[in-house]
Amino acid sequence: MDKKKTAVHTTELLKIHNLSTGYKLSRSKIITLHNSLTLNVLQGELIAMIGPNGAGKSTIINTLIGMLPALGGDVLYNNKSISVMAKKEIARLISVVLTDKIDDKYLTAYDIVGTGRYPHGSFTGKLTVEDKKIISNSFNVVGASKLSNRTFYSLSDGEKQKILLARAIAQDTPLIILDEPTAFIDSPGKILIMSLLKELVLKHNKTIILTTHDTELAMEYADKLWLVGKNGYFTDGEPQNLINSGLINNLFKQDGVIFNKEKRRFEKEI
Repeated sequence: MDKKKTAVHTTELLKIHNLSTGYKLSRSKIITLHNSLTLNVLQGELIAMIGPNGAGKSTIINTLIGMLPALGGDVLYNNKSISVMAKKEIARLISVVLTDKIDDKYLTAYDIVGTGRYPHGSFTGKLTVEDKKIISNSFNVVGASKLSNRTFYSLSDGEKQKILLARAIAQDTPLIILDEPTAFIDSPGKILIMSLLKELVLKHNKTIILTTHDTELAMEYADKLWLVGKNGYFTDGEPQNLINSGLINNLFKQDGVIFNKEKRRFEKEI
């Protein structure tokens, strides 16, 4: 698969309109991290959100999935505000892979992936024949069929991430949002996860938004970057344009460290 290949984007899936993000601690105390964000997300895009720790990336993610209310503006899926959607309706639109740990020592990988079918099923949670086919296919897509009977707790970090991604696929939503999907994974595992995400975009027409600190991988695989900085800084664009403009370097500017445009990586300044 050509990681630089892009899908044809025509259909708008998500509209972020004049959005303000942050926290309302009390009626009189509000912490605003970003103001007036206006963005369109098209079906079949892979968008990577990058920036330093504490810049507000996770806050944006939690606002997009409805876990945090917007301080202003709106998030619209197919022109419907997330603020008026029921939880089950949201779960049929967005699959979410967060950094929360699953500590249950008895759940199998199959159990975890099976929960992806809950938004489509009955209150009993009983899996249908169709559910089981979708679950099996989800394991196949991420190349983890041999892990299905293993306890989730016993898996490596890279294997766990595959299973969580399989659960998101089983949920069968147009949008998948991931928070740090390559954290705690070795270099070959990071490349594998990013390749899987790109494949979901190109072969399955999924839309993916992820946060990551693996800036160089994000620039290689993403169709668009959202640069999130402190003090309300935000800009977006195609990776090469952001590299050429120097905005990538400015976002992560540190003494003695620069971004090498030719090698597309950060290096110590000589």
